Amino acid sequence: MMQAPGGPDEDRDGGFAHGGWAVPFTGERVLELTLEFDRGAGALLLGRKTYEEFAAAWPLADDPFVDVVNGLPKFVASRTLTGVGWRNCTLVRGRRRGGG
Repeated sequence: MMQAPGGPDEDRDGGFAHGGWAVPFTGERVLELTLEFDRGAGALLLGRKTYEEFAAAWPLADDPFVDVVNGLPKFVASRTLTGVGWRNCTLVRGRRRGGG
């Protein structure tokens, strides 16, 4: 699991205090390689929290990754969401352990 690489207040769950750790280490070459890698992806698998953050930001973002992220099929794993509204998204419903 990877937690909050982008912003210092992105995800504080479980007392995590190191959000934004990746930003100081991300230069132009890292962005180029990441974009190349992302273009080769067939789909994205997102959890509920990541989906909610991405769906709020990516549809209108001004970023070189926008076309890739918005265009890819996205599968959202959640036990609590009842629907997904971002384009190319499919909700994958789960059951709680123990048969619930």
